[in-house]
Amino acid sequence: MNAEQLRRTLIALRDRMKESQRSIRDGAISDAGLRAIGKAPTNFAEQASDEQEIDLMAERLTASSDTLADIDEAIGRTEEGHFNECEECGKEIGERRLAIKPWARLCVSCQRKFEKEDLS
Repeated sequence: MNAEQLRRTLIALRDRMKESQRSIRDGAISDAGLRAIGKAPTNFAEQASDEQEIDLMAERLTASSDTLADIDEAIGRTEEGHFNECEECGKEIGERRLAIKPWARLCVSCQRKFEKEDLS
């Protein structure tokens, strides 16, 4: 995969993720509107369920925002010409890894080391 192909893949992925974020936000706004006009939960169980759903939406938005930032950085790397260079060791990130995770910053070996250190 060359830089331009990867760039197009990343842009398409970014666009899909932004649309997904809009859908989540629109759902949250719509739910908030229902509560404001009197459709509020009538008991503690409903309220707890609603709060859990709101927390889950917030987590999804945060995670997708983090991934969007990673994708934007990866688009920048394609434009700078070092899209397949591991940020840790400088070796080439394999094409298979980029096909699976186009915004990867680390080669598989460095990613494994990072995950082991993170678990310790």
